[in-house]
Amino acid sequence: MVEPLLLLYVAAIMAVGIGAKATTLEKFILGDRLGTRAMVATIVSTFYGASVILGGVSLTYQMGLGVIWYIVPFYLGNLAVVSLLEKITRSGRYTLPDFLGGFYGERFAVASSVLLATLCLVPEEIIAGGKILSSFTAIPAELAMIIIACILVVPVAVGGMRADVRTDIVQFILMVCAPVMMAPFVFSLRIDLTSAIPEGYLNPFSYISAQEIAVFFVLLFFLPITSAPLYQRLFASGSTVRSSKSVLYSIAIWMVVDSIVVLCGFAALQLFPNLTDPDMSLIVLGTALPVVTRGIFFVGLLAAIMSTVNSFLQSGASSLAYDVFRHLRAANDESGLLIISRVLVIVLGLLSLGLALWFQKIAPALVFTLSMWTAGILVPTLAALMGWRLREGTALYSLLGGALSSLVWRIIQPLPIDALFIGLGSSLLVAIVSEVFRKGLQRG
Repeated sequence: MVEPLLLLYVAAIMAVGIGAKATTLEKFILGDRLGTRAMVATIVSTFYGASVILGGVSLTYQMGLGVIWYIVPFYLGNLAVVSLLEKITRSGRYTLPDFLGGFYGERFAVASSVLLATLCLVPEEIIAGGKILSSFTAIPAELAMIIIACILVVPVAVGGMRADVRTDIVQFILMVCAPVMMAPFVFSLRIDLTSAIPEGYLNPFSYISAQEIAVFFVLLFFLPITSAPLYQRLFASGSTVRSSKSVLYSIAIWMVVDSIVVLCGFAALQLFPNLTDPDMSLIVLGTALPVVTRGIFFVGLLAAIMSTVNSFLQSGASSLAYDVFRHLRAANDESGLLIISRVLVIVLGLLSLGLALWFQKIAPALVFTLSMWTAGILVPTLAALMGWRLREGTALYSLLGGALSSLVWRIIQPLPIDALFIGLGSSLLVAIVSEVFRKGLQRG
């Protein structure tokens, strides 16, 4: 039952992607103007991929209500974005590096676009997809990851943002079906929160350290504020009111999905208390569903993966083409840049696959890509949005200092301090020292 549904789903998504083929660079980057319904579908499905759904169930399985530190900060970050929409939607820009380049110049746009490529690597989604596919079929996990990567890359390489949005609408319906279909099954279990749940699981501070809380809070609160895929959707909307409604509706939908995700974590803990791989908790729970329901659930999880991967690969590739190669090429050939965009989608997909085969775990892969991006981009982005004046050189040094120090610290790890905080501290310190030095030179 699962294999025919999989083939039908893949064929449908491929057809949508090829049918939405982008013929210009602008269509590849921004697609068509987005109405509220399309905005909600593409925003919800972009951010709630399998890494969030499977990761949320996995963290609930491991730490109980400590999972709220993986959920609530993201809501708050999106509410913060709503207060900043006027400056974003009216900018007339194409990409986040393009937007920040309006404040800090071309060199910063190029550097931030290269850094953006690290955020747009999606190993966590390929890991999740491989585990799902191998669980519902006889395919080994590593081979399943390779197959998933190939399926994910083709539609967005052909259609760009237009294909991304069109497939997101289909995938939004399917991915919401997965947790919604699981809800009656979970409620039928009548989870006993007193005896079936380990002691401390109802205390959100029991199984997570203060530093882990801080890492989740910083990464997920500032994720919407520094998210290139979200900015592209806001640019494509062009309306502050429409964008504001879309973000608020998305938060409401996420809250419903997350409630079911947490219940699924407790249900998996009650039914399968000795799993060696917590990432498998939702997948194992799904295998207990009736045959027909199980197939739809499986396709819904794959839809969650594809929606996120499409958006991030498209955003990273289009930004590299528009913000880097457009400046480096001697002749500004749009058709050539469009080809480069498609090639870069494939390159980012292959790099993501390599990281997926290396990490094999969802949460570490997600934190790795998010940390380096946040450490480099956060200070310059906040400065631009809040009206703080950083000179071009200061913003560039701040970005490089934050990203590189975070990467080096994660590699050598001399002390048990998370690399995110080392990177953010370095980025802020570089910005302060650079500004003080500049003012000192001016006085001299």
